Amino acid sequence: MMKTSAGTQLARRAPQVPDIDRAIVLFVSGDDDLRTVAARVLGREGFLVVTAAHAGHAVLAGLTLDRIDLLISEMVLDDMPGPALAERLRRHHAGLRTLFMADYGTPEGDGLVVRPFTRDHLLAALASLAATATSPAS
Repeated sequence: MMKTSAGTQLARRAPQVPDIDRAIVLFVSGDDDLRTVAARVLGREGFLVVTAAHAGHAVLAGLTLDRIDLLISEMVLDDMPGPALAERLRRHHAGLRTLFMADYGTPEGDGLVVRPFTRDHLLAALASLAATATSPAS
């Protein structure tokens, strides 16, 4: 893990020339352990992962990165609701797709993964999100 001055962490060093075939994921959670595990899981799946502990760091990452393809965020962050963060990031990353994480008891839905979830649940939610983004109806 490499920590940047903005408090975000890169799961892997980004190549000097951006690899357009690899999606860039911004993962936002106040849970240090969840950020670490998610960065590892997503990195192994071929994503470039940037993590942030709160919305402020996520917005800063959004302003400094040329591209963010996917936001995975807590539905409720300490400093801003996840959907509000997504809307703010879309000002600079118009095609940003989102997946939100919610606490146990929240009804399941598209674009939402409910805790506790496994690696397989997370990857299935991402696959569903990708399928929705590429379907003719979207």
